[in-house]
Amino acid sequence: MRPDDSDKLKRILATFDEPALTALANVGLVRRARKDLEAGGVTHEETDTALVVRGPDWSVTMPPEGPTKATDTTKATGITRQILAATIYLREKWVGGLASGGRESPGVVGTESGDLRPPLAKSGPPPGDALAELVLTLTTDDLRKWAGKTALRDAFAVVTPAPDVEVETHAGLVIRLVKHGVEARLFAGSGGKPADLLDSMKSTAPRAHHVRWVVIAVLAFQLSRGKVIERGEAVAAAGPTGAPVTREQTLQSARELFASMVTTGLAHLSDRSAQRLFTLSVSATALMLPRLSRLVRSIADDVQLALDRNATAETPRLFSRLHTADALARALLAAGDNPPTRLAGKPRTEYDLAGDLTLAGVGAFPWQTASGFEGVTALFWDLGNNRFLTWTASRPVTTPGQFTAEGSYRNETIWNCGPAENLARSLVHVRAARVNPAGRLSGGKETTAESLEQTQPSRVEFGNRVFDNWAALGTFAANTYPIGLAELQPLDRIVVLKPAAWGERVFDELRQCFCWPLADAAGQVIVLTLPWNGVNESGVEFLEAVRPAIDKITHVVGRLVTDSHGTSVEPLSLLGDGNPRNHRVFCPGFDRKLIESKNAGLLEKLRAKFGKDRIPTTMNDDEDAPGEVGTEEATGLAGLLREYESILVGVAEAGVRRGTRGARPDELFRSLRDSGLTELVNPFGTKEPAAHLLRAAYVLSLHRQALRATAPST
Repeated sequence: MRPDDSDKLKRILATFDEPALTALANVGLVRRARKDLEAGGVTHEETDTALVVRGPDWSVTMPPEGPTKATDTTKATGITRQILAATIYLREKWVGGLASGGRESPGVVGTESGDLRPPLAKSGPPPGDALAELVLTLTTDDLRKWAGKTALRDAFAVVTPAPDVEVETHAGLVIRLVKHGVEARLFAGSGGKPADLLDSMKSTAPRAHHVRWVVIAVLAFQLSRGKVIERGEAVAAAGPTGAPVTREQTLQSARELFASMVTTGLAHLSDRSAQRLFTLSVSATALMLPRLSRLVRSIADDVQLALDRNATAETPRLFSRLHTADALARALLAAGDNPPTRLAGKPRTEYDLAGDLTLAGVGAFPWQTASGFEGVTALFWDLGNNRFLTWTASRPVTTPGQFTAEGSYRNETIWNCGPAENLARSLVHVRAARVNPAGRLSGGKETTAESLEQTQPSRVEFGNRVFDNWAALGTFAANTYPIGLAELQPLDRIVVLKPAAWGERVFDELRQCFCWPLADAAGQVIVLTLPWNGVNESGVEFLEAVRPAIDKITHVVGRLVTDSHGTSVEPLSLLGDGNPRNHRVFCPGFDRKLIESKNAGLLEKLRAKFGKDRIPTTMNDDEDAPGEVGTEEATGLAGLLREYESILVGVAEAGVRRGTRGARPDELFRSLRDSGLTELVNPFGTKEPAAHLLRAAYVLSLHRQALRATAPST
């Protein structure tokens, strides 16, 4: 290569630190690339136009433009693990040597681990600064040509007023929209025409919304640098699609959108539906309707799962959220210009001063949502106010960088005091605490803390949240289950169990979850359940190995889960009097190494020897549809409600115009009206079948929730 090309490639390769490599692909692919390098046998040679890196059965051509333009000889497309391996290899073995002509590559600084900091090139600005200048030159015309008028209008709705932005330039350009949890990144070597520059930008937004969020990130970045943006007549003439300027028009538009979705059929949705829902959620945020915004965003996530043919997509869940959102929109319309806070909701980013707090750390757990977020939550008991509070760190699963739940748990400092690994099992005094309406503690710099001592669970009084009688637990669960538009408060469902006996641990193959029965003094049983998935794998392994007697486990901190199988508890942490290594607070998702056990792999051993780890299950008609908690629903009012709701779900899935009808829906409607459900409307044969379908489904859900609350089962 020419000397200039060689120096250019070295500067680009040196910017690809670990976060940049992860953003280029993902954590798993980077890990596999490193294992390929550990196997050895990798060499390189320089040609006239590029560097060629050869492995045992592959080769990668690395041009002066860097990894984003590299190619390999495998059949895979995009950024492969071979390209990642070649990037790591060249960064560590080639960039640290002499540049062309025997000159040392300018500004390249090595570390003990072999990582390299970006070189300080004498011939031009660092890659990140150069990319920032390119992004600043983009005009609204460039964005309109690339994304379209609708996306640009939606973007202006989000950046008015300008959102908070964090910018990093050490490894390319990273634009982080703090409030929205979305990042956009440009890698070193990107450039060219405006369309090429925008095509090169990656974001952590869902695929269907990628273009919009790239435009939002560009505009937000330009505003943060003081650029005056000319919107142009075409943009200023109209407001965002689906987001009119008044609350009443927005709510009417929302109801029309919901009705059109069930008219078309939830099995026949398109990308356009997801885009309209996105626009509606943005409009609701701008009009200070955060609760509706969050609900619509969850509907958009469900629609995207269905479009992606994701296994977690569920039509009943989508329809339930849809008719609830319609009911919320109707309630907000009826409330007029000043809806109560319980309907409008509060932004989750608003934190209120809570003064100084003394908290007992009682565990931490990892989590991942279907909408694409992962994180870690530390759980605390507020000794002065008898309530649970949390601290949470989260990112979209596609966020560039090295964020992992375990990494945050062990390394991210909270309140300038220590990581969650320490504070989640310590007595902590927090000064100038701030708490949002959901009970989440702010991690802002204005809050500081001091760790006092290790939490001793036997000294913590958990108030009305501790139970040693499962009948009382059932009553508590029923009273905390939200009915209608009452908003679910997740921390209200956190309980502390004090079991009298620990049952045999098993694995339910149909439900794909780990099960552990616990008995109270009266012999009544409740089951700890933990779904078997990637984020819970370590937790299940811990629960298999822990020995309550030897590890002196006395309490279980868990989350009440109510579904068609009844009420169970999802374990978040275990508390005790001190195991042989003097540990008292155990976090199953992270603390496998804190316990010693000769019974590791319990389920595998049971499967091999007895097959007793399996719960025999058969699919029948009663299990095909969701049922009421603790009831068979074969007869009576509960059975009628379930059957009629199943019909409505089927009609919504197929579409109001396509849904099949017969005599049975009318018979069920008359039976339910005769049973006292006088507010129920018949959606069939009316002038507005879609609107009446949503209303009827919501009324049915109210009665089913009431049955669940009045007849709890543990």
